[in-house]
This record gives sequence, C-alpha cells and structure tokens, in this order.
Amino acid sequence: MKTQRVRWYGAMRESALLVGLAWARVAAAQVPPLPPVAPTPARAPYGSDWTRGFGIDRQAIADITRDAVERSMAGLRALDSYKYSMQSIEPSLARLTSLSAFDELKALQSLTGWTTTRVSTPPAAWDATDPADSLYREARKALANDANRKAADLFRRIRDQYPKSTYTPDAGYWEAYALQRIGGQDDLRAAQYALTAQLKAFPKATTNGDATALNAKIDIALARRGDSFAAQTLYGRAVKASNDGCPRADDDERVDALNALTALDADKAMPILKKVLARREACTQAMRRTAVWLVASRKTTDAAEILVNVAKSDPDKEVREQAVFWLSNVPTDEAAGMLIDLVKGNGDLDLRKRAVYALSRSKSPRAATTLREVALDANAPIELRSDAVQWYVQSKGRQSDDAMLFLKDVYGRADDAQFKRSILSSIAQQRSEAARDFLLNVAQNQKESLETRRSVLSYVSMAGVLPAQIATLYDRSNEVELKKQLLSTMSMLKENGGIDKLLDVARNDKNVELKKQALSSLSRSKDPRVLQLLQEIIDR
Repeated sequence: MKTQRVRWYGAMRESALLVGLAWARVAAAQVPPLPPVAPTPARAPYGSDWTRGFGIDRQAIADITRDAVERSMAGLRALDSYKYSMQSIEPSLARLTSLSAFDELKALQSLTGWTTTRVSTPPAAWDATDPADSLYREARKALANDANRKAADLFRRIRDQYPKSTYTPDAGYWEAYALQRIGGQDDLRAAQYALTAQLKAFPKATTNGDATALNAKIDIALARRGDSFAAQTLYGRAVKASNDGCPRADDDERVDALNALTALDADKAMPILKKVLARREACTQAMRRTAVWLVASRKTTDAAEILVNVAKSDPDKEVREQAVFWLSNVPTDEAAGMLIDLVKGNGDLDLRKRAVYALSRSKSPRAATTLREVALDANAPIELRSDAVQWYVQSKGRQSDDAMLFLKDVYGRADDAQFKRSILSSIAQQRSEAARDFLLNVAQNQKESLETRRSVLSYVSMAGVLPAQIATLYDRSNEVELKKQLLSTMSMLKENGGIDKLLDVARNDKNVELKKQALSSLSRSKDPRVLQLLQEIIDR
C-alpha cells in the first residue's frame, strides 16, 4: 500500500518538475530564489493525520504537491536574465531538475515518517536454496493479502525453526508488523516481544531502524488503551531527549518518543519540547528540528512564542530558518506579528527572507500589507524587496488585477536595475493584456536603460505577446543590440511563431550581423521555407 503511495507521489512530483521545465523553456527569467524547502522532521507524529487511514492526509499531499510545482517553476525560472538562448540554460536545467527531484522525495519521506526501507511488504525472496525460502514466500504473500494472523505465524516459524536462515534477521520485524496490524492488546505485546528478540539476536538487521519507530507506535497504541507502563515508557524516552547525551543516530528512540508523546499528550509533551529546544550541542540538531515541527503542530500562541525564540537564539542557522518556516503554520495574530517583526528587523538577511516567504503563506491581512510595505521600502535590501514582490503576487493569484496595479506601482518607484528585472518577471507571469502592454511599452521606452529593455524581451513570450507584436517592435527599433535580443526571442517562440520575421530578416535586412543571426536560428528549423531560403542563398 505505501509502496503504491510512494509511486503515486512520485508521479505527482514528476508532473511538478515537467511544469517547471515548461516554464523554463518559455523564458529564462530572473526571479527570487527557490522558496524554502519544507523542513524534514525525523518522524511525523504517529497519532496525527499523516498516519491515519491510508497513512497520509490528502490535504497534506495536496499542499506538498502544490509547493513542489511552485518550487520547480520558481527554481527553473531562477536563471540569470542575460542567459537568452536555450543552449545556455540546458545544463542548468539538468542540474536543477535532479536536485528538485531528490529534495522532493526526501521531504516526502521525512514528513510521512518513511525511510527507503519503510514499506508495507517485505522484499521479494532472494535465495531459493535457503531452507526457509518457501516459508518466507508464503508469509510475504499472506502479509500482502492482509492475512495478518497467518503472516505473523509464518514469520515466527522462520525465526523459531530456521535460526541460521538468511531470512531470519528481519523475520521478527515482519512478525511484529503483522501483529500490530491486527491491533489487539495481546497482539501488540507479542509484537514488542518479537522486536526485542530481533534486536538482541540481530543488532545489525536492516529493519532495526524501522523497528524503533514501530515499537514507539505500539507503545502509543497501548497507552491509549490505558496501559500506564507503555505511557510511562514513552514519557521516559522523551525526557531523555531533553537531557545531556547525543542521539546515536537519526532514528534514535528519543526522536520517536517525542513524536509519540506529542500525539498522546501534547500538554505533557510541551515542557519537554521546550527543554529539547534549549539544548545547544551540535549533535542535537536533528532532535531540535523535530521539536520545532512538533511545537508548530500545536498551532497555539505559546507555540508561536517558542518558535520565535528559536528563530532568534538557536546556534544552528538551519534550525533557526526552519522555526521561521513553520511559524506560518501557527494561525494566530501573535505568529503573524512575530513574522512581521522579523521581516522589518535588522537581523540576518536569509532569516528575513524566510520570514517573507512565511508571511506569503499566512492568512493574516497584516501579512499581505507587510509584504507590500517591504516591496515599496527604498531602504530595505533589494533581495528582500524582490522576494516580497514575488511572494505577494503569488499569494494573491497570478491573474489578480490588484497584483498588476501593485506591480506597476512598485516598478514606477524602482531605481535599481536588478529590482526592475525582478518586477518585470512577475509582471510577465500575469499573462494578461495589461501585462503585455506594459512590457511592450517598457521595451520601446528609450528612457529605460538598454539593459532593462533587453531583459524585458526575455519575458514577452512568457506573457503571451503575439509574434506580430514582436516583429513590429523589431521594425521600430534602431538599436542593433535590442534587435539581436528580439531575434533570439523570436527563435524561441512556440510553433515556429517567429519564423516569418526571421525569414524576412535573413532575406532583406541590411545589417550583415543580424542576417547571420537570423540564419543561425533558422538552421534549427525543419520548415520547408527554410530549405528554400538556403537554396536561394547557395544559388546566388
């Protein structure tokens, strides 16, 4: 079941990357950096919506997928505006898509509590000469068919009857897995016994990491049935996380206990989480990251205060940035106010940029107002203003009339070339008639710098400017450098949209340099008119 969900998510991620690639092929536009990747806690809370029903909340998957699309589109557009030809951006696309795919899978695994070995079915049988091979095949089939009692019995027979089998080291885990799916109190106890026996007999078994998580899940199931011993066990493990001592690994039982205790008794867990976040050892970074996520899941005023304190005081930059990221998950006025204070403060620029992105995800009216104020603040860093423009527009909707009025206002006050390019990119993304008219006016305005006018031409096709309009702009221009950029733009139009003008330039333009560029662009086309032109040139 989980394997199918991984494949399903993988397909969604692939779609997201394809969308991003399509956007990049339209124009190599400069936009603010990638939105922050969702922090990846070591485990998701066992009692939360992430692990109910099919195991994942559908809205959560929708949110992850939406963010994947936005991240891919933004990332693939985040190429320097002066890279005008597709030849120059193809290597960057390859690197960027690979990185995005890896990060998306990593984020999914962490948010759902999966690892590469956490699946619902044991691996296929691999040793036909092993005496337990047929028994293993039968047990695996039973588990796949939800015959959990039969599967548990068969896996137990493997470890009892064939202690030296290559299938035995992990048989205890799969026995416990089947038993916890049955869910009775005696079955849960038997599952824990199987896990304990496996860890003692096979400390290097490949499923031991998953066994730690499964054992915590069983503890919380028992605690909910009123088992005080299981509840105390979870509490004791969680307390260890707030004391001295480094975790043994990312799957340390203390991390699982923090997740489980938060799901079981959030009020009891909060003081422990505060103590974990107060630790400063480098080796506790993973636990502090998990604690940040768990505190944010409370969505309360005290959660916002804790996260802001982490954002300001944690010695690890990554933990600080993640605290800001998850602060937007707390839907309170206090949380929005704290993000606003971070954005308007004079602290670390990267942290302020994280806060800008977090505000774009906030539903507070004050958040949108703050983004506008930062974008218009001439004293704010250019990078911060660019991010505020980008995320304000995206949070309001790409087709929003309000967004277009805002962008025009900001552009009219801008005096920095880099900032202007960022605004023009956001305008192009509106894909409206007003956006197209604005871009064409900027391109023809000789009061604008040549650099700015050239950068506009990188965005016109993205905005949906018609080939005829681009051709007219070419005819009206007297500047060779601008005409070169227009030829590059026409060569990248979809469905050979610019081929008529390229043919005209190659035949009739008096500038030899421009004729050569047009011919070079046409040489990549299979249109029969291009072959005819080349034959004409040869026959002269």
